[in-house]
Amino acid sequence: MKRKHLSRLARTRIFDTHKGICCLCHFPIPASLGVRWIVEHVKPLWLGGADDETNMAPAHYACAIDKTRSEAPVKAKSDRVRAKHLGIKSKRQGFRGWRRFNKEIVWAK
Repeated sequence: MKRKHLSRLARTRIFDTHKGICCLCHFPIPASLGVRWIVEHVKPLWLGGADDETNMAPAHYACAIDKTRSEAPVKAKSDRVRAKHLGIKSKRQGFRGWRRFNKEIVWAK
């Protein structure tokens, strides 16, 4: 799904709507000091969140990176479970190449 491009006006409107409070750590984002921040989807798109301003809020850049890192394994597992449920096989067929077997190096098929 392609995400919408946010204009400067839309980013400002989202920042002002949430009074400059990070939606993840709930600390203020000091915009006058040039602190890096991004617009974060409150409910992730992969969980069915909308790609509009009602589902967006400002977040510190570091907070958003931490959130993405913590969500990545959960998203990957849900994608695997859904693919398995739908009967989609993985492209990975296992390792092919040289392996050590009983102290000898053999070609694995």
